[in-house]
Amino acid sequence: MKKNYMLALAAGLMTLSLAACGQKAADNKETTAAAAETTAAGEAETSSTDTTATASEISSDDPEVQKLEAMTVPTEPMLKDMGTVKLPDLTTIMVETTKKLTVDDAMVDSQINYLLQQFMTETDEAAKSGDTVNIDYIGTIDGEAFDGGTATGYDLSLGSGTFIDGFEDQLIGHKKGDKVTVKVTFPSDYSNTDLAGKDAEFAVTINSVKTTPELTEQWLKDNASAIGTSATTIDEFRSEQKGLLEAQINYQYDSNVHQSALEQIVDKSEFSISDEMNDYAYAYVVQQEIQQYQQYGYDLAGAMNVLGISVSDFETEMKSYAEDFAKQKLVMKTIAEEKNISATSEMLDALAEKISGLSGTKTNRIQLIEKYGGDAVKEEAVNDAVFDYIVSQIKVVETETTTAAN
Repeated sequence: MKKNYMLALAAGLMTLSLAACGQKAADNKETTAAAAETTAAGEAETSSTDTTATASEISSDDPEVQKLEAMTVPTEPMLKDMGTVKLPDLTTIMVETTKKLTVDDAMVDSQINYLLQQFMTETDEAAKSGDTVNIDYIGTIDGEAFDGGTATGYDLSLGSGTFIDGFEDQLIGHKKGDKVTVKVTFPSDYSNTDLAGKDAEFAVTINSVKTTPELTEQWLKDNASAIGTSATTIDEFRSEQKGLLEAQINYQYDSNVHQSALEQIVDKSEFSISDEMNDYAYAYVVQQEIQQYQQYGYDLAGAMNVLGISVSDFETEMKSYAEDFAKQKLVMKTIAEEKNISATSEMLDALAEKISGLSGTKTNRIQLIEKYGGDAVKEEAVNDAVFDYIVSQIKVVETETTTAAN
């Protein structure tokens, strides 16, 4: 699978927009770990979290791992030193994409509810649908505990459908400190055949009940800084959230079109990549990959162990990524030069406006340069303009199927 390293700054912008929606990597990691721990009780099958272990654990002291981590990225070559490319006729490129979603009230409601859930507070009231209960539980069949049926400190959103039918409903109406015996029957087609069709009991202790706050103007005032909003009324807040959703959908739609077009252009082009460009591209993608691992709390060795790959596997994959990256970079630089596209104040302002829409926080080109560096910001603005040119030349065909919002 090709991996896009071209739009490094754009990827950062999407991260900003997701952060503005309250999504946090740490929360995702905790959710994934909890889901793995509670397979038997959950409706979902386990395994997305299971990986095939390598024959032996890779140590962070491994010389080859340390060599990769210590790799420095050389200065990006000038276009004339990157190699050569013969581009295809862009009018022969056709991109098929799903239609762009239209943001409706239900989507805005869902987005706001997600934000509100990040500010849940404990209550002594009885749990109701939509509340989150923190529970300990032990599952048994015929009095015997079974694998995967026990957990402590698990946060369960009532009404989420995370656990098998009937489990969550039986916790509604109970309070903190209550001990509840939950009786369920595993579906006959349950993935774990040892449990399929069997009756089970779960001894559940409710450690706490958390409820979602109501959206009020006072709540907006109290939490404006935490959620990064300038809205003072509910109508303003809904309008703001709708704008964020639209910006994200537009960004994702454009990114899909851009990447598909770029991949096709690369596939139809003829290349001669210089050794200097190959060296730069390889070091760049290696360091980008390592930085992504670090964002999720892994060093390189740890990531390899989790993914079940060897150092050799990693290097092979990075060489493939580097080849794609070098070709994409050369295509974009060549089109920019041929069409005399260079960063202007207007282009930088347009980029700042796009980022403002994605993040929900007003920014300008000066702030962008201070945050990302002048070269990165200018390159991103040029990339946007190059993609605008590409889209003006290719054919984009929309299908009837709609995409899901992120």
